[in-house]
Amino acid sequence: MDRTEKEPDTRPLLPYAEDDFPRTTPLAGPPECTLNDACTPPPISPRDSEKNCSLRQSLDGYHHKHHEHLQEEHYVAYARRWYILAVFSLLFVLQAAAWNTWGPIADTTEVVLRWTQADLDLCINWGPITYVVTGFIFSYILKVKGLRFAVLCSALLFLFGMGLRCIPVGMENIKWTANIGQVFVGVSAPILQAAPTQLSAVWFPPHQRTTSTAIASTAGYFGLACSFLIGPNIVSDVPKNVTANNITAESRTQHFGEIMNLLYIECGMAAVLVIAAMLYFPDKPPTPPSISASEDRESFLSGAISLLKNVQFWIPALAYSVSTGVYAGWSTQLDVIFDKSLGVKQDTVGWIGFIGNLAAVAGGLAFARLVDYLGGRMKLILILMMIGSVGSCVWCVLLSMSYISFNLPSLYISCIIIGFFINASIPIYFEVTVEGMYPVSEGTITMLMTWLNNVCVLVFLLLPQIHGIGVVWMNWMLLGSVVICVPLLLMYKEQYKRLNLDTKDE
Repeated sequence: MDRTEKEPDTRPLLPYAEDDFPRTTPLAGPPECTLNDACTPPPISPRDSEKNCSLRQSLDGYHHKHHEHLQEEHYVAYARRWYILAVFSLLFVLQAAAWNTWGPIADTTEVVLRWTQADLDLCINWGPITYVVTGFIFSYILKVKGLRFAVLCSALLFLFGMGLRCIPVGMENIKWTANIGQVFVGVSAPILQAAPTQLSAVWFPPHQRTTSTAIASTAGYFGLACSFLIGPNIVSDVPKNVTANNITAESRTQHFGEIMNLLYIECGMAAVLVIAAMLYFPDKPPTPPSISASEDRESFLSGAISLLKNVQFWIPALAYSVSTGVYAGWSTQLDVIFDKSLGVKQDTVGWIGFIGNLAAVAGGLAFARLVDYLGGRMKLILILMMIGSVGSCVWCVLLSMSYISFNLPSLYISCIIIGFFINASIPIYFEVTVEGMYPVSEGTITMLMTWLNNVCVLVFLLLPQIHGIGVVWMNWMLLGSVVICVPLLLMYKEQYKRLNLDTKDE
């Protein structure tokens, strides 16, 4: 197909101006290529420009005058980018929901399956444990093998883990299949958590990058929200006076069937999404959407080393990982925290978790669009978000400690505001760090940040294993994790290296 034909799903950011190319007449001497209507050069990419360098040099100095101009003009934003983003985001939605399968139905699981709180915590802990162990391996795969290979590996591992959880081994043995399945669900997480910035850099133009990163990175929180809603609605709560010792065989069988139905539904949805990814999920578009998308990044090793040595990487990375990591661990323990401190039960906590995570998704999208509209100012936005997080955390701590009069609407509002500000900051943290660390690969940067995040989650979830530690410390730790972000961000020197490269002629 002639490269000058417009593809049906493309929309050039800047239209190709054919009249900009001069028409030359044949020169005396050895035959040289001239430009006429039949050989007008098609839109070029930087790699094409190197191949055709000798051709353009025959145009009497035209190459030197217009080469950089042409490179910057011909970049394409393909409509198919939204399909790629949708498949990736939905995989992340379901992976996050599967990771949090057991938390929202903890009360029923303890009675029906006779699991302890330690058993439930272990299922949740497999997420950060596997991330810490395999994160750098997947970071290397993402950099060397590309987006398609990495995403398909992640999707297949996820589907395998979901299938293991559905094996009908009975109530007494489900603990084994559940834990092994959770291991594979956790192994699938590094790519889904760390690749949003690379996906947005490869497929989206500069004025949509932060928004696309927000959609992909907050998809996990939409999945958490769904888990808080779907789980308790499929798996009914046991009556308050029923325990593992006095539950009837009939009631136990009924509730176990509901638990298995939840696992079957999640596995079926995973299969559909994996098939969609396998059918179409290219590594990158035929033509890059921006100048920076066409530029090579540093190698994995040199990029990782430069990050470790750069203080300006560690400041936003620590602020992000501590605040969002502690919050992620705290949100999985809402049932335990509010049950023991305030007597709030599973169904109510489920609604709090659901609305709070939806608020995070809405906040992430809203702030991301604001960043794309402003073309920067991420540091200021992050500081304001962290100040809002501090205020809402103080409110929640005062409620849970009974320092102020408790009422359920106040608990709802405080928890929703916490989720809104903390989780909505994630795509902004990703993008501001990627901008400052360019030309280090986006995937390498985000993988290291999310690795640190999972270390914080793991530490938080391991602390409850200490006998007699209680739950009060969880709220105070959450408050401290957002307070420390404010001075860290004040010290950060924001830079927009990638954005400036893409918009230098605008």
